Amino acid sequence: MTNDAQAADLHEEIRRLRIRVTGLTAAALDAGARTAVRAALRELAELSAEARPVPDLGDRVLADQLVVLLSDCLPEYGAPEPATAEALRIAVRLRRALP
Repeated sequence: MTNDAQAADLHEEIRRLRIRVTGLTAAALDAGARTAVRAALRELAELSAEARPVPDLGDRVLADQLVVLLSDCLPEYGAPEPATAEALRIAVRLRRALP
C-alpha cells in the first residue's frame, strides 16, 4: 500500500474513531472500552510522541487525545511511512475492539 493510500485510510479511521469514541456510554467505557482506548493512546505515544505519557484528562477528551496522536502519524505532519502504517494498524484494531 502506498503512503498516500495509508494516509487516506488513516484519515478515514480517525473520522470513524472520533465518532465511535465520542458516542461511547459510561457503561461501555466501564466495560473495557476505556482500557482499550488508553492502551491505544499509550501505543501511539510511543510511536509519535517520543513515548511521553498521555495524561488522563477524563473520558470527555479521550476522542480528542486519540485524534491528536493519530494525526501526528500522518505524512502531512512529518511522520515516516512506517509510523503511518503502524498507526493505521492500531486504529483499525481499536475500532474493531470497541462496541
